Amino acid sequence: MGLSLKVSDNSLETQEFLESPRPLLSKSKENLLSARQKEAILGLEELIKEGYPQLTMSQIANRLKVSLRTLYKIAPKKEDLLLIAVDRLLFKIGAEAQKAINTDDGPLEKLKLFLHKTNEATKNDTLAFTEDFDKIQGARALIDSHENYVVNLTKNMLDEAIKAGEINKIDTSWMSLVLSGLTRETNRKYLKKASKAETADSAKEMMEIIFKGLKSK
Repeated sequence: MGLSLKVSDNSLETQEFLESPRPLLSKSKENLLSARQKEAILGLEELIKEGYPQLTMSQIANRLKVSLRTLYKIAPKKEDLLLIAVDRLLFKIGAEAQKAINTDDGPLEKLKLFLHKTNEATKNDTLAFTEDFDKIQGARALIDSHENYVVNLTKNMLDEAIKAGEINKIDTSWMSLVLSGLTRETNRKYLKKASKAETADSAKEMMEIIFKGLKSK
């Protein structure tokens, strides 16, 4: 998710600085919004936590108790509004995950904490991981930008774990794709129907099995 990992004595040492995805609503643009518009965005973030809102712009405005004009000043159409709200939620998930890895633990433990934290965020169907959201123009590019960051960060952590002697030598490029994609894959409708377990719980279970196999003997 959207975060930047900075090198310090108490954080993961990386060979390169990982740049966070660029937010759809930049800080400079956000600063130009009125207090009412900022409240509307926060309200929309809460609304989409329930899933894909099958509502018109007018109905969304009614639900958020704001005028249509307020929404149109943020974005020209509903789909753009949803993209902005999802993007902001993904950045918030990333910020929480970053807090989890600011510890003195080793690289492998940091990776476990990071992935579990991002995994927890999908316990309630996150709009970003639904098939409905994927149909919106621009949605795939948005999700890819956040997921690519997670993949790269996961790879760096695995590389550091190998250097530290915590895990066996492996192809970290492939393993980073597997680990970072578990939550997304277990969230697919056909898998959810086949399992009674929560998506987040299933992904966590699979991660634990993989981590046990990775550890150096």
